[in-house]
Amino acid sequence: MKYLLFFILIVSSLYSADVNKYNNIKEVLISTNGTTFFKTTYKEYEKMSLKRLVVKIILDKKTLENDNYYLSIISDINSLKDTNVKYKIQDYMMVIKLDKTVDEVLYFDYIYEKEKRPEFRFNILSNFEYKYILPFEGILYGLAYGIIFSAFLYYLVIYFSTRRICFLYYSSMQFFVLLSLIGFAYVSFKFYPKALPQAIIDICESAAFLFTFLFAKEILNSKKVMPFVNNILTLFVLLNLIDILGIFIVGYSLLYEYMNFYVSFLIPVIAGIIAVIKGNKNAIFYTLGWFMLFVFICSYEYDLIPLSGIYTIHIAAPLESLIFSFALAYMLRELVNEQNEKEKLLIHKSKLASTGEMINNIAHQWRQPLMHLGYINMNLEMSSSNNEFEKEYFVKKIKESNTQIKFMSKTIDDFSNFYKIEKEKQDFFISNACELAINIIGPTLKKKNITLNLDIKKDTKLKGYENEYAQVVLNLLTNCIDIFEIRKIKNPMINILVNNDKKTILKVWDNAKGIEDENLNNIFNPNFSTKKRGTGIGLYMSRIIIESHFEGKIYSKNEKNGACFIVEI
Repeated sequence: MKYLLFFILIVSSLYSADVNKYNNIKEVLISTNGTTFFKTTYKEYEKMSLKRLVVKIILDKKTLENDNYYLSIISDINSLKDTNVKYKIQDYMMVIKLDKTVDEVLYFDYIYEKEKRPEFRFNILSNFEYKYILPFEGILYGLAYGIIFSAFLYYLVIYFSTRRICFLYYSSMQFFVLLSLIGFAYVSFKFYPKALPQAIIDICESAAFLFTFLFAKEILNSKKVMPFVNNILTLFVLLNLIDILGIFIVGYSLLYEYMNFYVSFLIPVIAGIIAVIKGNKNAIFYTLGWFMLFVFICSYEYDLIPLSGIYTIHIAAPLESLIFSFALAYMLRELVNEQNEKEKLLIHKSKLASTGEMINNIAHQWRQPLMHLGYINMNLEMSSSNNEFEKEYFVKKIKESNTQIKFMSKTIDDFSNFYKIEKEKQDFFISNACELAINIIGPTLKKKNITLNLDIKKDTKLKGYENEYAQVVLNLLTNCIDIFEIRKIKNPMINILVNNDKKTILKVWDNAKGIEDENLNNIFNPNFSTKKRGTGIGLYMSRIIIESHFEGKIYSKNEKNGACFIVEI
């Protein structure tokens, strides 16, 4: 893409780079008096200051025997005093039909009111371009810019949603391609390109290629799968970066002044082919996109398509965007599937963790009743051995045994109700959800001598799944308990506050000295944990429950003596 833009924009002589595309022109001469004609270079031309400019374009009539062409001229039409050709004004330029009846020498005589730099620039159009593209030039440009801008914006949004760097690289590439095309079109309306606009366009072009190679490295996973190809791509990243810096110094692209442009297109194609051979399905559309660009360039170079450079690039660039969009769409689908699988795995791990916590808490609550039942059996056995068996004593022990069994049965019911899946959303008070979580973890708090304070300032009724909200509270309490144990906190204390101030607020804070600053923004991420054997699932699932099921938010901050978790709905 840079190749097409560059060799059209770089003006190495008085005339555009497409002048000899169809070999219609033998020679171009200029004069300042109408009698003495000479050739000139672009550098000489840009430094001239004239009051009169006479241009002679000498045609090769052999090329016009079978085909018609059109000569488009951008100049100061108001200053044109004499010419030997018929022309018509179309948009911003003069258009002259070139066929076998036209004179061999075209003559243009300009006289300016004040001495100034001469204004004359021309290009050759094919019959196809004149009939089918030039009348719809504005539509072509608009479609091209619209497609490229949509690709830029769409994948920028996807990047912020997924945080996958390949989408940022692709979006940045499209952004600089868009700027390059707009600059290219802007320059094409001018008599001659000035140094600053040309330098800006060159910077945008080199930046587009910089992000192209970064995108290639990422989407092809070259660092892991193709180390040698990755080194080549990295080299071109550095070369384009250096080229951008060079443009600020010399005013134009040095890299593409001396390097064959085909290299910059062949490398991505070859890298894509290698990736496809190695089984990378994402590389199929990527390779097709670059191959399409390569074909367009070759077709233009060898006159296989009747298009000039400006039209070629405005057709090739949006087609490239569409083809690459298929590649990224396929990759996005794979990413979504991968994310869904990870979510399922995390949910499964969460269920296993919840089951483990449930069993652990049941064990805590059953330990004392089981010991009591053991003592009852021991007493009955001793009474039987000593023949001291009395009916009243037996009935008493049976009642004690039944009491313990009922307590254990109630414990099972409490846990079953806590972990059961609710089918329909129901209204519940936050205080009830907190009590439910506290009842479950109560024995653990008692065993570890942890003080818990529940302050209900203003209770609120929510509509949703009470057990899920209680699970969030339980996760926060469990997190506090774990930190107490890790840091060996003396006199551990947990505070719970329920309030309603425009929003429903639940605050849970402890005195465990807080969360490290570098971890504060990561603790709700999946698989992130500050504990040696932590899974990072509890807080992540709490965030999912609050954000997805209650449309609220959960966050943490450090207070004077410890960390504070806040749930807002």
